Amino acid sequence: MSKSPNLATSNPRMAAIHTFGHPSAAPPRTIWPEQAKSTASSPGLPHHPTLPLPGAPVGLSLAQGATGMLIATWSPPATSATQGIAASYSLAYSLAGKGTWTTLTGATSPFSIAGLAAGTGYDVRVESANATGPGPWSATMTLATAVPGPSAPNAPSIVNVAPVADGTVTKLAVTWSAPAADSTHGAATGYNLRYGPSGSGSWTTLAGVSSPATIAGLIGGTAYDVQVQASNAALNPSAWSASTTASTWGATVAAGGWVPASIQTHGAAIAPNGGANLIAVAAPTAVTGGAFAWSASNTAVPTSGLVAGGADGVTNGWGQWFNAPATAGTYYLWLLAQAGGGVTSGALVTGPIVVS
Repeated sequence: MSKSPNLATSNPRMAAIHTFGHPSAAPPRTIWPEQAKSTASSPGLPHHPTLPLPGAPVGLSLAQGATGMLIATWSPPATSATQGIAASYSLAYSLAGKGTWTTLTGATSPFSIAGLAAGTGYDVRVESANATGPGPWSATMTLATAVPGPSAPNAPSIVNVAPVADGTVTKLAVTWSAPAADSTHGAATGYNLRYGPSGSGSWTTLAGVSSPATIAGLIGGTAYDVQVQASNAALNPSAWSASTTASTWGATVAAGGWVPASIQTHGAAIAPNGGANLIAVAAPTAVTGGAFAWSASNTAVPTSGLVAGGADGVTNGWGQWFNAPATAGTYYLWLLAQAGGGVTSGALVTGPIVVS
């Protein structure tokens, strides 16, 4: 007996009913994969996105400061969607090439790194940070600290200030001694001089002078304060010395017609005229007399052994006959103008005169 055909496979309509249910039945329920649970914050709480880390500071440069100091300068890093704003900086330094870093926080540009060894190279780098954390270090820069220079010298001491015995009234000669060097003061290699009317506090400075120095262009019969300063390769010179006060001559002096020869015989009358004379003009000090004196010095005005002169008939002229020194040697003849009381008010000294 033949089997009945399988209606579910031979009848297309029945196959549809078998697969999907009866045509009038409700469609089958669709089952979807289970969704992941939300991890969002609860409603009503604020959302804070994470601030990007800052980039590395840019343009780091180094400069020498005082001995044992370097000065670091840099600019803030650029900001972008991936680089946040820098809120603070740290600086690290190490002996050049050693990689052993000392870090200093709270640095700001420019920043002075102190306490370093003099004349030594150092590596320096900088990093920026914000609330998220630190960013990358900058490129490393290297520079050596300054080598200590010499110490400034002590102030010099003025030995003498006096008018110049060249017959004029406009000059003062200044001599001084070099200051001593010690553990905190170097040797002097140069000097400056300043002068001004006494008590005025107004100064004119002459730089790069040496002892003895001559101040010219002054006013006759006027007192001046003088100070001297020492210098060397140090950044600053010494303090100024204490003031020394001296006055210019008040009368000009010129040789007259009787000029002694440069060679004389001791104890004999002055050749060739038996004496000497001078012309003394008040400028501005009055002239009441003239005098002559032999001396072994051409800088120190004689105060003893003066030979008084008399009016010789020449306008403003004073002269006298006298002898050469009693002892052989080299001498200078001083021609002196005198004010009241025999005070010397002007001077002119000759060149060397050899007495045999």
